[in-house]
Amino acid sequence: SATSHTAPTSPTVPDLDPDEYQRAKRKLKKAVLEHYRGLETLENYRILNLTGFRKALKKFEKVTHIPAQKLYMSEKVDTTALSTDVSLRDMMEEMDDLFAVQFTNGDKKSARAQLRQMSGHTTHHYSTFRSGLLLGLAVPALVSGLYQSFQHETREAISGWPALLCVYGILTVPTVFSLLIGLNLVTWARTRINYVFIFELDLRTCVDYREYFEMPSLFVATLCYAFYLSFARIGASHVSPTTWPLVWMGLIALVMFNPLPAFYQPSRFWLTKSIAKLFISGTRRVEFTDFWMGDQFCSLIYVLSNIYFIPCVYVKGFDNYQQCGASSPHWPAQFVIAVLPLVIRLVQSVKRYLDSHLITHLINGGKYGSGIIAYLFYFLWRHHGKISWTFRHLCDYLMDWSVLHVRSEHPLLRDELLYTNHIPMYYFALVTNVVIRFLWIFYLPDIGPSMHLRTFIVAMAEMLRRWQWNFYRLENEHLGNMDQYRVTREVPLPYSLDDVRHNRDDDEVE
Repeated sequence: SATSHTAPTSPTVPDLDPDEYQRAKRKLKKAVLEHYRGLETLENYRILNLTGFRKALKKFEKVTHIPAQKLYMSEKVDTTALSTDVSLRDMMEEMDDLFAVQFTNGDKKSARAQLRQMSGHTTHHYSTFRSGLLLGLAVPALVSGLYQSFQHETREAISGWPALLCVYGILTVPTVFSLLIGLNLVTWARTRINYVFIFELDLRTCVDYREYFEMPSLFVATLCYAFYLSFARIGASHVSPTTWPLVWMGLIALVMFNPLPAFYQPSRFWLTKSIAKLFISGTRRVEFTDFWMGDQFCSLIYVLSNIYFIPCVYVKGFDNYQQCGASSPHWPAQFVIAVLPLVIRLVQSVKRYLDSHLITHLINGGKYGSGIIAYLFYFLWRHHGKISWTFRHLCDYLMDWSVLHVRSEHPLLRDELLYTNHIPMYYFALVTNVVIRFLWIFYLPDIGPSMHLRTFIVAMAEMLRRWQWNFYRLENEHLGNMDQYRVTREVPLPYSLDDVRHNRDDDEVE
C-alpha cells in the first residue's frame, strides 16, 4: 500500500495590527521601567539593611566594649543574600541590554538614562525665587484691585459690576486651590508620604514640590493683575473692563495646552490626561489618581455650575446677568455641569465594586449618589440636604481618613499617625469638616448677604475643606501601602499571564 507523506505545517502567524503592536510595545516599556524601579528599590533595601546591621553592632560595641561586629557580620550577615549585589546587578545589566535592543535601537547609554531613577534637578533655588517673586508682585495688585472695586464711582462706571465680580470669583476658586495643592505637596514630602508612588508619577519627569509652585504662582499673579486692570479701568477708553478675564483665560489655555517642551510639559500632559480619564470612568480600571481627581472636582462644583454663567453674560451682556443665574430658565444646564464630578465618582465606585466585589465601594458610591440628589434639590429648593451632608461627612471619617477609632491611643483618631507633631490638627480637621459640610444652612436666612456672595463664601470654604481633606486622605493611602508592602505599581501587560503559563505547559509536553 502506498504510504501518504504529509509535509510539516509551519506555525500560523497571526495578522498583527501595527497600531495594536505599538500599544503593546508602550505597555511593555512601562512594565520594564517599573520592573527596573523595583530592582533599584530592592537594592536600596539591601543597602539599608546592611547599614542598619553595622550601626546596631557599632552601638552594641560602644556600650558593651565587646568587639562583635566583624565576627557577627562574617558569620550571620555575609552568608546571606543581603551581603552581595551580584544577582541584582546581573538582573539590572540584563534589563539594560534588553531595553537597549527593544526600545533605543541598541543605544545602551540612552537606555541607561531612561532606566535610571533620578530626577532632573538637584537644586530649586531659581524655582523658589520665581514663585516668591510672582506672589509678591500679586499682593499690591490684589489690594489695589479690591480697593478700587468697592469705590462708588467704579460701580457707576462699570456696566454689570456685580456680574464682573462674580466672574472673577468663579476664576479665583480653582486658581487659589491650585496654589494650596502645593502646600499639600510640601507637607507630604516632609512627612515622607510617597505621593509620587500613590499618584503613579514618573520620577524621571515629575516636578518637585518647589517647582510645582511656579505655575500656580503665575496664574495667581496674572489673575490679580487682570482684576486690578478691570476695576482700576486702566485703558478703559480702548479696552473694556470685562475684556481682562477673557485675556487671562486665554493666557491660561495657552500655557496649559502649549505643545512645546516648556512650562513642565510632562506634568501638564499628565494633568490633562488624568482629567480626560474622568470622562471614560466605568470603561477602565479605577486607580487612586482617578477617584482623587474626581473628589477634587466635587469640591469645585461652584465653579462648574457657574461655567455656564461666564459665556452667558458675555453673550447676553453684563447688564442682563440676572438671566444667567440659577433661577434662569437655563438652570438644567448648570445642574448637569455641577453634578458631573459626582456622577463620575458614582460610576467609579460602581466600577470598583464590580472589579473587587467589596461592598465598601457601593457605600462610598452612595455618598455621591446622595450628593446628586441633594444638588438637584439645591437647584429646586435650597432647604434640602441634611441627610446627604451627614452621610457624606461620615464617609470622610470612616472610609477616606479611617478615623473615629474609640480605643486608639489618641481617642477618635487611628492607631497609626504620620503627622505626630500636630496631633491637635487632627481634631481641628474633624470639627471643621463637619462645620463646612453643614454650611448649606447659610442659604436659609432671607436677610443678609446676597445669594451670589453666600455661594462664593461657601465655595471658598468647601475648597479649603478639600485642601484639608487631602492631607489625611494621602496619609491614609500611604499607611495602607505600607501595610500591604506595596512599593511598585501594577502595570497592565499586553498579554495574559494565564496564556503564558499555558504555552509553557504545552512546550514541556512537546
